[in-house]
Amino acid sequence: MGNRLHRKRKKKIKGTGDKFILEDYEIYDDFVLDRQQSVIHFDPNLIVAEVKSNPWEDYEEIKLIGEGTFGQVKLVKHKITEKVRAMKIIKKVNNENPNISNEASILNELNILKRIDHQNIVKIYEYYSDNDNYYLITEYCSGGDLYNVMKTQFISESQAACIMYQILLAINHIHKLGIMHRDMKLENILVTKKEEDGLYRVKICDFGTSHLFKDGQKEKNITGSSYYMAPEVLKQKYNFKCDLWSCGVLMYVLLTKKVPFLGSTQISQRKSIKKGDYVREPLEKYSDCIINLIDDLLEKNYDKRLNAEKALTYEIFKIYRCKEVINDIKEEEIKIYIDNIKKYKKSNAFIETALTYLIHNSDYEDISGALKLFNKLDKEDIGKISIMEFFQGICALSKDAFSYEKATEIFHNVDTNKNNYIEPEEFIKAAVDKKLYSTEKMMKFAFNFFDTEKTGLITVEDIIELFKDSTDEDIDSTKEFTKLISAVDLDSNGKIDFNEFSTFMKSLLEQL
Repeated sequence: MGNRLHRKRKKKIKGTGDKFILEDYEIYDDFVLDRQQSVIHFDPNLIVAEVKSNPWEDYEEIKLIGEGTFGQVKLVKHKITEKVRAMKIIKKVNNENPNISNEASILNELNILKRIDHQNIVKIYEYYSDNDNYYLITEYCSGGDLYNVMKTQFISESQAACIMYQILLAINHIHKLGIMHRDMKLENILVTKKEEDGLYRVKICDFGTSHLFKDGQKEKNITGSSYYMAPEVLKQKYNFKCDLWSCGVLMYVLLTKKVPFLGSTQISQRKSIKKGDYVREPLEKYSDCIINLIDDLLEKNYDKRLNAEKALTYEIFKIYRCKEVINDIKEEEIKIYIDNIKKYKKSNAFIETALTYLIHNSDYEDISGALKLFNKLDKEDIGKISIMEFFQGICALSKDAFSYEKATEIFHNVDTNKNNYIEPEEFIKAAVDKKLYSTEKMMKFAFNFFDTEKTGLITVEDIIELFKDSTDEDIDSTKEFTKLISAVDLDSNGKIDFNEFSTFMKSLLEQL
């Protein structure tokens, strides 16, 4: 019936559903919850927000890890959670020409990253700004970039195949969202870790030159790195398939440690790229399936060139069992995750946002198993799971019998943004052990997300401000948001202090 979590049953209320309490907390019945969700929408874009404070109040510097004309990248540690992050400090004005503003590019990157939820794309957590800089807090990938890995390590065919599979998954995902990267190169592929079996786990970064596109639209601006530019980019008439050309160059360089198009000057090299005839000799020692993929990625005519979805079906990825290797998970882990998903219950937008915020800020090791299971269920490799994929996958992986109706009920509990797909963070939120997030420091971290003014209290005004873009305009927002936080507000003073928030959240997490 989809009722809220409970320990004791209260009286049945006519015309609604059964109402429950969790310890001392009244949890809304189905009728009230459905009404709230119809007017106050959970929006995952809320999770990545600008923090209205000095970044050094929340983070401490560990060391400088990168520097360029744009600014700096520093390794930092969050003072409450002690999680290690990368802080990208970008100057608002161009170093070389103070009359040129970088803000449009920075805001473009922020808006694009906020749209993306994919395990092979570097995650952004939050951002800050002051008079001089923007401060982007992102995932830290300790393995460095793929260019430096390529220079110092031998990359086997199987390793290259698994790396390219992950990159193409990410490219397929952003292209489906209408985003082209436009600067795909080894330096923009970061390594999160190298596993004992030699598997490199990688993520795409640097969306500063990325661009939203529409089908049939052609771009004119030349952007990207010279070695990786597609011929149509140089001719200033291109579309999203420029990213696939760059992937072909990237794969070639990764394997051979050489560039496919020669030239003693940039002009002569660009002439070589426009001709589209790459140097084939360094690939002669590799298998036909490697050469076939590179050939089809480096197709000069972009109308005939592969898209990422088609590239993922190539024989090379089947031969080396890339999807299976990347998502290897034990049966006992699968059972635990499925059991957690079965008992998960959606809640109001306030609680869903708190949980999603904690999940979004998880370290990879805490959620890697759930991500692997998600990928197994995502048969189409598009970064989201349909109802049918969920039903068929759960039936195949679970030893319990599932009806389509039962699987559909579970699916809609997990699909908190109601778009008829389950995205990675929705899935993880339902699958992982929520007790991981019930520590005092994680509670304080989540509380601070809502307490934007740092008053030590969450007020109705705070919640209205947070959800202002996710609320129907024709409702009495104050009345609805007062209801939203009333479950947590034990002393009924219209405000939530940290003790109320922490006690409630811990009780809830224990039951999920």
